Amino acid sequence: MARVLLGLMLLFLSGCASSSSHPAVPAPSPLDEVRALDGVRRISIVVSGESAFTVTQLRPEPGRTFDEILKWYPSGAALRPIAKLVHRAINSLRDVDHVAEAFRHVDGISPGTIVTRAMAQALQSSGAFADVRALEHEPGGDGGAGEDAAVVRVTVPAWGITQVRQDDRDLVAGFADVRAQMSARGTGVVRWTDAEDVTHPEAAPIASFERDGSFARDVMVEVLERAGRRLATELLYARGPAR
Repeated sequence: MARVLLGLMLLFLSGCASSSSHPAVPAPSPLDEVRALDGVRRISIVVSGESAFTVTQLRPEPGRTFDEILKWYPSGAALRPIAKLVHRAINSLRDVDHVAEAFRHVDGISPGTIVTRAMAQALQSSGAFADVRALEHEPGGDGGAGEDAAVVRVTVPAWGITQVRQDDRDLVAGFADVRAQMSARGTGVVRWTDAEDVTHPEAAPIASFERDGSFARDVMVEVLERAGRRLATELLYARGPAR
């Protein structure tokens, strides 16, 4: 079994090495990002992409077993990142019951909608833009297009609860993984991107999320709103002082 696992790891590693040979595209400098946001006065924030509710708890096994196997192989150090991915995948399967128990309390919550509304409210309150709107769907037509108009597409790839202490896998907190991309209306030119991983500041036993529906919903709504406000803060920071 160990040989089969190592064979799969080597095959995967060789594929990763070949795919990473292309030169990386340099990230825009802070000055370029500020210039890209010059003149933007009207923003439409829209929900985009799919979201997955997850429960993440760290366990020493099978990671400890992988470490024992890999230390006997010359290429063990190179394979260690792949072993971590396998470890994470196995633990995800173990967390299926926790996901079902916790998700039944938050089913019906639209994470993208909560994030976009919180982001829009924060931007409106800042007074930095003339018009900010949170939309459920892509804006239709081009009546709102113009050099001062932009669309921010927000994605929440993952949200749920995660372990917050290495030594206590039952102590968890709500989290939201959010992404945002601003592009110009009409041209589609990307003007700003951001990615944030937001965790609720207060931890609780995982049983609280599974047994108390009101608690679970309140925590998840709050962490999603925090994520929306964090995106707004990063956009305002990237924009810089109004000129």
